[in-house]
Amino acid sequence: MKSEDILKNKNILRKEILKHRAAIDSKIKSNYDHWICDQLYLTIEEWEYEIIHCYIPMKDEIDILPLIEKLLREGKVIIAPKTLKKRKLQHLVLTSTKDIEKGIYGTQHPANSIEYVGDLDLIITPGLAYDYKGNRLGYGGGYYDEFLREHSNAHKIGLAYPFQRMKNIPLDSHDIPVNEVISKREM
Repeated sequence: MKSEDILKNKNILRKEILKHRAAIDSKIKSNYDHWICDQLYLTIEEWEYEIIHCYIPMKDEIDILPLIEKLLREGKVIIAPKTLKKRKLQHLVLTSTKDIEKGIYGTQHPANSIEYVGDLDLIITPGLAYDYKGNRLGYGGGYYDEFLREHSNAHKIGLAYPFQRMKNIPLDSHDIPVNEVISKREM
């Protein structure tokens, strides 16, 4: 498939997923997000991850803020990205979910934070869709593909609502998969 066809198919899929995600009933979403946080916490405990990179949820993404707060209370090192221009991420130490500021493209990141440059145990990725091989469809900026490539030793987990799991998603040669996806079959 040609690169422009792949991009077109990705953009169509992105619009469908965003529309579906925005339509989730708030109570169902809250229950599902809580389940995701519980499952992710069990994984973090089982593998004893200490340095965890995670997104700060925006709009209708799976809300992992309660999990982040719990991990901070337990002394885990939480790193969150600041989205910069030209497909770059700056990785900042998060010390409180109360000390967050708005960034570009609707993102949020730690305010008044120090940059983290080091190894990561776990990367929790944002995403719009995941196939059953771990391939990820992001928002289209290409930010995470380079970041995931740079941290090949870190375990990578995607979080998804059931409709975000697919048999196949359109792929480019630069797309980097995650190691696992936490999701249920039904909401």
